[in-house]
Amino acid sequence: MLILSVLTLWMASCNTSVKEEKIPVTTESEGARMLYLKADALFEKVYISEAVALLEEALEEDPDFFMAAYGLATHYMFFEDNRDFRKYAALAIQSEITLSKGENLLKAALQTLLEDQDADVTEFGKELVKLYPNDLYAYFHLTFFQQITEDYQGQVETLLKAAEIKEDPANIFNSLGYSYMDMGQFNDAEKALDKYLELKPEEPNPYDSKGDYYMAIEEYGKAYESFMKAFEIDSTWTGSLRKAKRASALINSP
Repeated sequence: MLILSVLTLWMASCNTSVKEEKIPVTTESEGARMLYLKADALFEKVYISEAVALLEEALEEDPDFFMAAYGLATHYMFFEDNRDFRKYAALAIQSEITLSKGENLLKAALQTLLEDQDADVTEFGKELVKLYPNDLYAYFHLTFFQQITEDYQGQVETLLKAAEIKEDPANIFNSLGYSYMDMGQFNDAEKALDKYLELKPEEPNPYDSKGDYYMAIEEYGKAYESFMKAFEIDSTWTGSLRKAKRASALINSP
């Protein structure tokens, strides 16, 4: 779930601004750009499957759309069957469009990961931050790279810096919660996830995330209630319903 959360942060972050202080998203198709922006909005709310479908459409619209292929590659990177990762990584690397400095750094990282998915590519992320120190999304890419090497402390430090920049840091608190859980710091995790819920009480994902927290500390009754709240807010969140059933089974287990 932390992987998903981090992916959500940086995928939702991709900014189409042409200003030098922002990492550009290069495409020659306005239609593909619009699909990409719609995907961004869905990633922000953690509607992952819908966002992925839009990225696929954007890539069909512009086969040289590096960031669309990159996003799909990294989405599939942690799946058990990683054929889709390799497929989209190859498409991203083969893109013939002239990329920005930031995109070229991401391309170099992806080339490294295609050779070794456990490779440490955090230096590419740190270079992004150096190039775009005022761009929130450079930090988000770095957190993703830190996730690969399980550098959770580094991830927390990066996310806290990102929180200083972002006007609406809700998703940052979500990722912080999972990072703290991975570090075994459950008090800090609870505070971060409670802040996420406070900022987005009308959305399902904060309740789903809090359910994951309760599962981690084995409070299965509270986990059940939290997962069911997510499902009540949006009945398309069948993953939360499955988690609720799992929590319910654990409540009644010896």
